[in-house]
Amino acid sequence: MSVYHSILDLLKNKWILFSSPDYPSGKIKDLNILWADYLECYQLQMTIMLFNSSEVKIRIPLENDNEEYYIKLLRGSLGILFDKEEELRKHINAEKVI
Repeated sequence: MSVYHSILDLLKNKWILFSSPDYPSGKIKDLNILWADYLECYQLQMTIMLFNSSEVKIRIPLENDNEEYYIKLLRGSLGILFDKEEELRKHINAEKVI
């Protein structure tokens, strides 16, 4: 039985294919919500493990500090989530064929 402290915990270890080419696709290792004083906005900070096993941190500006908003954003306009790396690779290969 797993215990989750946040809805965002459910996204950890999922694979994501971002809709924007500005963000690298890979495995979500960590997610944090933070307030960027210098930008005066909330940001979703994600640690992404790339296919070559290196990790990068990205920050995505957000409209508010509501976890359900982030889930909807990740599932919809931000990208597509996958449970396994093979599923993500299959989707990428299918897009190349089209």
